[in-house]
Amino acid sequence: MASVSLPPAFEVPAYRWYWASQLVSGAGTWAQTVAQAWLVLTLTNSAFALAAITTLQFLPMLVFPLLGGVLADRLPRRRVLVFTQICAMLQAVLLGLLVWSGHVQYWEVGVLALGLGLTNAFGNPAQAALVPEIVGRDLVGNAVSLNSIQFNVARLLGGGIGGAMVAAFGVPTTLFLNAASFVPSIAVLAVLPLAHARPPHAREGADPNAAQARIVSDIGAGVRYAMRDRAIRRVLALFGVVGLLGFNWSVATPLLAYTLGAGATGFGVMQAALGAGSLVAGIALMRTRVATERRFLVGAVALGTVLILLGLSPLYGLSVGLMFCGGMGGVTASVTSNTRLQLLSVDAYRGRVMSLFTLLMGGSSPIGSLLIGGIAQVAGIQVGLMVFGAALMVGLIVILVLDRSFADAASPEAAS
Repeated sequence: MASVSLPPAFEVPAYRWYWASQLVSGAGTWAQTVAQAWLVLTLTNSAFALAAITTLQFLPMLVFPLLGGVLADRLPRRRVLVFTQICAMLQAVLLGLLVWSGHVQYWEVGVLALGLGLTNAFGNPAQAALVPEIVGRDLVGNAVSLNSIQFNVARLLGGGIGGAMVAAFGVPTTLFLNAASFVPSIAVLAVLPLAHARPPHAREGADPNAAQARIVSDIGAGVRYAMRDRAIRRVLALFGVVGLLGFNWSVATPLLAYTLGAGATGFGVMQAALGAGSLVAGIALMRTRVATERRFLVGAVALGTVLILLGLSPLYGLSVGLMFCGGMGGVTASVTSNTRLQLLSVDAYRGRVMSLFTLLMGGSSPIGSLLIGGIAQVAGIQVGLMVFGAALMVGLIVILVLDRSFADAASPEAAS
């Protein structure tokens, strides 16, 4: 009988432990996402109020990821990640206690959402840049695909668990469950061997006087590096359109479930369907060795199409199926972009380049969330989804045309 071989990155024991522990904490985080959204809708019954909370949670991702990227390039990435995970655990405990007391107020949810956003803004670039230190550069593509599978298995489990937990035991218990889920992650990070790590001052291309360099200068150097490299710049521009218009599920999903009368459990099922589609795409991507722009565009266009169809769908069951397809399209676009950026970047700038990816992935959400929440408040969430789906596809076309025009203008033939 033929033996089943592990994916290459799973051959590294340290990565297996890291992957499993992040899966546990990720599932808890998605369960909290369901609980928090349902809490806000229960408190306010307002689409715009939910969008405002999402904006607060993702606002730091618009402001601080570049600083987080500098820290990820100047400090031990493991240490940064441990600190931010502890902060996220404490945020879940505090929100759980407030809800458990029976006196939680909307503004308190907003303040704590902002605090969680701060931890993510500093933690996400370090988390992305840590992967090559665990597995080595040759296995980065496979590890990024496996990370996507882990992220979406967590969404699948956490969405379903969150909906069931809120319906059966209430919001506070769900929040405390999330807090507990960080314990194995923190424990593994504390002892994780990093076979391919180098001290920050020894990273390729690093300034030996970086410890004395001003943070603003480091941020500027990272942005200039990304913008001068056409391949990196093009990936970031295309993904920026998808991040702004295609990844507003934290607002769209609960509002859609609420509009369709699905309840907390139905909301959890929709989240789980999104995660299941993402999981299928992640498994498929794991088997490929290349990350092409064509593959990104297939995923991005599929995502835009799904958003339009969700806006047209009058049936809950059909909408669940479309969420599955949306998960597939979104993960195809995000994993392909992530992998391309990891491979295109030198180690000295990887934290800052991945901080730009983090900014586009989550930092654009404050803008997108307010826009789709405002449209939903006036015309309904389904109209908002159709507008965003159409705008996503138009935006991709504009970026491709502009990039080709700039490249033609800069070519030697054009210059002559």
